[in-house]
Amino acid sequence: MAKMKEYANCVALLADLVGSRLGDRTRSHAAVLDAIEVTNAAVPALDPLRVTVGDELQGIYGSLGEAFRAGWSLRAALLDVADLRFGLGGGEVRVVDAERGIQDGSAWYLAREAIAWVEGLSDDPGYRSVRTAVRDERPMATPAADALVRLVEAAAAGLRPGTRRSLQGLLDGLDNATVAQREGISPSANSQRVNSNGLRVLADAVAALGELP
Repeated sequence: MAKMKEYANCVALLADLVGSRLGDRTRSHAAVLDAIEVTNAAVPALDPLRVTVGDELQGIYGSLGEAFRAGWSLRAALLDVADLRFGLGGGEVRVVDAERGIQDGSAWYLAREAIAWVEGLSDDPGYRSVRTAVRDERPMATPAADALVRLVEAAAAGLRPGTRRSLQGLLDGLDNATVAQREGISPSANSQRVNSNGLRVLADAVAALGELP
């Protein structure tokens, strides 16, 4: 009998579309597939992102930082098209049936608990910006990560789409002129976006979360 494959001290990412039954499902599904491809190319994974039952996405990562970066990449790629909520669970994953993609383990239980918590807050005005929760039982877990992720999300939620793209330009390491050209604005206008919205500080925080163990 073949030995069951296991991932110890990993982070499971579970995502679903917010309001997925509204709007153009064909367009949003195609965009999600494109975003998955971009994210899988950009963020290393133990088990790459894929669409599972219904509108859910899942992937397994070697660190919380990688799982956070994957979620951020997906949301950036889907800006103005679709929104996602995420549950990140730190623990273990056992591959029960590799052929059918059936997995088990504490990381998935915790990811499911996390995304259910996010969904439960969807009608609370005070938590309208919340899209991600972290439940991490690994020895290397960062206890403050759950709150810090929400703090970054709250800061990003107040930005207009163009400003979000300028933020992403910083995260991608692009210079001011390149971002401005991509946005169809002058370099001075992009600099004003960056400075008036504190984008460098926010980019530093996003980058720091992306390095968590």
